[in-house]
Amino acid sequence: MAVIEELEKSGYKDIVYVGSNAGMEIKIIPQLDLKFHFIHAGKFRRYHNNTIVNLFNPQTIISNMGDVFRVIRGFFESRAIIREYRPEIVFIKGGYVGLPVGLAAASMGYPLFIHESDSEMGLSNKILSRFADRIMVSYPENFYNNLPKAKLIFTGNPVRKDLLKGSKEEGEKIFELKGHDPVILIVGGSQGSHFINSLIAESITDLLKKYQIIHVCGDNDFSWLMYLKSGLTAEAQKKYHLYSFLSGELKDAYAVSDLIISRSGQNFISEFCALGKPMLLIPLGSSANSHQYRNAQIMMRQGAAYSLEESETSKDLLLSQLELIFEKEGEIEFLARKSKEFGKIDAAKEMADVMVDYLEIVAKEKGNKK
Repeated sequence: MAVIEELEKSGYKDIVYVGSNAGMEIKIIPQLDLKFHFIHAGKFRRYHNNTIVNLFNPQTIISNMGDVFRVIRGFFESRAIIREYRPEIVFIKGGYVGLPVGLAAASMGYPLFIHESDSEMGLSNKILSRFADRIMVSYPENFYNNLPKAKLIFTGNPVRKDLLKGSKEEGEKIFELKGHDPVILIVGGSQGSHFINSLIAESITDLLKKYQIIHVCGDNDFSWLMYLKSGLTAEAQKKYHLYSFLSGELKDAYAVSDLIISRSGQNFISEFCALGKPMLLIPLGSSANSHQYRNAQIMMRQGAAYSLEESETSKDLLLSQLELIFEKEGEIEFLARKSKEFGKIDAAKEMADVMVDYLEIVAKEKGNKK
């Protein structure tokens, strides 16, 4: 949506949104002032662990066969939509729903632009990259060795503008933070992370001796964590700020935090880097094939984050890593600086500009032919 807003600011208001008829967008998009269509799409199931065993599981085979037919159906639905609107550009923002749309655009000779959020392309974008005119990426071009360099453009990953407008002072008021103890924000994704929540619960007494904690735990673990909090001393409870979720307050939680403990999904990392926030990342799973693992490794090599593998993480390891981050001279400042260097606050505008520049070149060429 951020890219659509930037395109509209540039005067390109005739935009058609194509999404999945089985996703959350089917509830959200119709409420917006936007032309939209929903198509069938399928997601090929692959597994990072026990790949061969899982791929030959009868249920997996049946599901994948069904998804192949959904992609084929979505392909023809997409061709009909493209034929109706005759767009100047087809833009795909990753994800399995983009595959039938992108293939339809390529088969009809329409300009195809794609964006990849992660450090390694997902299957849909990997297929579409063969036909794309431009490939926009979230990491510098040298991270994508198997893609044609001439097509690559480093734009970053779009970040919600409102998250960049937080106030440290407002955060101190909202979360009733007092004293000089460092503030650690803990988030686990939209549904929370049971592993991270359990790790924090096990460590909370020791954490509160040195830090103030803002913990966004999700709905599933909120009740038992509140019960845990009620058993802490009155002084400790004042330093432990527990929430099932944050909405408008999230920007101020970002602003007031000295360090963020989180999963390593790309959207989160993009937000943290745009704000120059030091990170302690715990990727979902520890497979070297997982996007989150690779994202965390890149941030660690960049110097913007520490990373813990879930399978090896313990209370003692967490506490020792935090001690190193906060007590080693200059470490927290170094992490913040490196995080900021990697951040892109105008990614949505840069992505829109890539398309606008192309459209202007095409328009100029058409004018010259006349």
